[in-house]
Amino acid sequence: MPQNTDQTGSANRPNDLPLTVIQRLMHIERCLFWRGELQRADLIDAFGINPIQAAKDFRTYMERYPNNMEYNKSRRRYLPLPGFMPRLIEPTTLDEFAGVPSQLVPVANWPLPKRRATPQVLQAIVAAVRERQKIEVQYQSMTGAKPTWRWLSPHAFASDGERWHVRAFCHTRSEFRDFVLGRILSTRHIKQSDVDPERDHDWNTFVEVLVTPNPGLEEEKRQAIAAEYDLPPKSMETTLNLRQAMLFYVKAKFDPEVSDDPAAHQLFVAQLR
Repeated sequence: MPQNTDQTGSANRPNDLPLTVIQRLMHIERCLFWRGELQRADLIDAFGINPIQAAKDFRTYMERYPNNMEYNKSRRRYLPLPGFMPRLIEPTTLDEFAGVPSQLVPVANWPLPKRRATPQVLQAIVAAVRERQKIEVQYQSMTGAKPTWRWLSPHAFASDGERWHVRAFCHTRSEFRDFVLGRILSTRHIKQSDVDPERDHDWNTFVEVLVTPNPGLEEEKRQAIAAEYDLPPKSMETTLNLRQAMLFYVKAKFDPEVSDDPAAHQLFVAQLR
């Protein structure tokens, strides 16, 4: 993917335009980059603006970035010029473009069900965190056969990249633990909590974690993985500073204990201190 190494991204976004206009100009750039073309209808449909405003946005973009886009009269659409370089967006992942439909660039997502909590549960847990409350929840653990009611004093949320957890003191186990939001089936009573979140040692302790391609892989494969994760090409390693409570999820994601094959452990994760 082409990238502008000098003036790409938020540092180069104009500060003399309303945010709504900047967002539409960024959409123009996404379409140029991803689809290789766009029409006024793309802005009109995406933002609900009128044709006159869409025309103004296209004119603004071409005035500010004259080497990026032109209007092709025969095709009746805007096309990127040969020297097109993104000026407002930083295209480093497909996540930014997967929602922009294109007949020429097929995209398929994994058809996995979404992990989510009910709105009622989510509202109750968020309020309990915000108000420092103790809340009784019906939770389905993976160790118990049936869901059970327990009191939690939640104080923070954390994501492992796939699902959300609530960090809470479990009054049943008398310890701080992670609870998957989607496994909280319902809530009922609330009380004021006297649990101090500062007592959660694993949450309040930060650790340094070394991440590097698995040393058991061939050098060429290690270089490819380093490039994939944007690791420095020479050292091929980086140090993450994360909460100790999240270390389990990092290791489970990148260094699973499922196989002795180095290819199954593309990244090596080790706690430094």
